[in-house]
Amino acid sequence: MPGWNTSSSEQPPTEKELYCPRNFYLGISIGPVLTLVGLHLFIFHFLSDIQDYYKFKDTVPTPVIKVLKVELSVGEDNTEEVCVNYEYKTNGKIYTGDRASIYRGRDNFGSFHRDLYQRIKLFQENKSDELVCYVNPLNPAESVIDNSSRPSRFLAELVFSLIALGWGLNICFGTLLNKKRYFKSD
Repeated sequence: MPGWNTSSSEQPPTEKELYCPRNFYLGISIGPVLTLVGLHLFIFHFLSDIQDYYKFKDTVPTPVIKVLKVELSVGEDNTEEVCVNYEYKTNGKIYTGDRASIYRGRDNFGSFHRDLYQRIKLFQENKSDELVCYVNPLNPAESVIDNSSRPSRFLAELVFSLIALGWGLNICFGTLLNKKRYFKSD
C-alpha cells in the first residue's frame, strides 16, 4: 500500500537529488529569515507584553475623569482593538491616556476587546459609576484601563515565536552540518 503522499510510480528522491548545491543555498537563505522572524515575535511581542504586564501589575487604580473617545476597531480579518482617549488625575495633574490594555495591537482571542469596549462605553454614557485606569508610578503620563493577564495571548505569542525560531534554527544548523554532503563530487 503506497504512503499518503506517494503513488506507485513515484520514487523517493535520491541522496544526490536531496543534497544538491541548490538546496544548500535555499536552506542557508530561508533558515536565517525564519530565525529572525521568531526572534522578532519573541522579543517585540511576547517579552514586550510580559514587561508591560509586570509594569502595571501592582499599580494603584486611579479614577478616570472623562472618556473623550472610545471605538471598537474591527479589521478585515475579524481582529479587534479598543481605541480610547481618556482623562485621569494623579498627583494633582490631569493626564490624557490612550491605552485600553497592556496589550498593543489587535487580536481575536475571545470577547476581551468587546467586553472592554462595553465597559468604557457605559462609563462614557454615564450608565456606569466608575472606571479606573492603572498609572505607571515611575511615569504618571503612562496608563492603561485594563491591566489583567490574558494567558491565551501570552501562550499564542510564545508558541508562534518558538515555532518560527525552532524551524529557522533547525534549517540553519541542519544545512550547515551537512555542508559537505551538498558539495561532494561524484
